[in-house]
Amino acid sequence: MTNKRPAGFTLLELLISISLLAILLVTAVPSFLDAIQNNRLTSQANEFVTAMQLARSEALKRNRPVTVCASDTSAETPSCGGAWTDGWIVATDANGAGDNSVSVSEILRVWPAVTGNSTITPSDSETFVRYLPRGEVDTAAATFPIVFQLRIPHCTRDSARDIRIVAGGRAIVERVEC
Repeated sequence: MTNKRPAGFTLLELLISISLLAILLVTAVPSFLDAIQNNRLTSQANEFVTAMQLARSEALKRNRPVTVCASDTSAETPSCGGAWTDGWIVATDANGAGDNSVSVSEILRVWPAVTGNSTITPSDSETFVRYLPRGEVDTAAATFPIVFQLRIPHCTRDSARDIRIVAGGRAIVERVEC
């Protein structure tokens, strides 16, 4: 007589497995969501810095002012004005140093609105950053350092970013507390 053991799981084994899986998910999912949120914020900060670097290099190359400005990029013809969260453009600027307005000559590149309910706000209500032909920022049209705060909803720990523009034109990204 052969003693055949039944195949499969007992109810107790199944309940223990499901409990372990639930504990694993409860601990792993928040960390995973934080990682996704952190990567999204890093990507958006890098896009913003790319715009500043493009404006600086184009100002040097073209030997004329180039501006990065807040813009509603969903408009048919984007122009300077609006909130940074709605997008921004890099454009050649017919106005020179010290002028507190922007006169767009040619749009070089358009960036869409930030995603994931993120916000970009300047520390001193700057609506544009103008790079002069030597690569530095127009100090007469801004208060230094210019700091753009990039935040996400329900920010935790050091998940926020500050993008600091110095008078020499460099953009520096710093991780900061929310």
